[in-house]
Amino acid sequence: MGTEHILLALLREDEGTAAGVLKSSGVTYQQVRLAVVRMMGVGIEPAGGELSFTGPAQDAIERARREASIRDQPQVGTEHILLALIRAQDGAAVRILLQLDADPAAIRAALAS
Repeated sequence: MGTEHILLALLREDEGTAAGVLKSSGVTYQQVRLAVVRMMGVGIEPAGGELSFTGPAQDAIERARREASIRDQPQVGTEHILLALIRAQDGAAVRILLQLDADPAAIRAALAS
């Protein structure tokens, strides 16, 4: 599972801060899903249902923990995860956002307010 899948999950959640900011930026679940399919193809679920994270996705999860900690927040929220994804400039999630004409700096600013 890569950063692009985490981005999809944030949008699918629909209730979190991250989904609201992404939607305000004009990014929808369907757009991201199509971009992921174009980029990666359609995969199959691994046997046994166990998923493993790519290196960049693992880094993003750890970065999200740090984002929450820096803000003295006891739990990692969707906003921390999205911040972590957009800080990974070379990640698939950022590439997809840029393809969709979303501005990572504007997303970061919206999350900060």
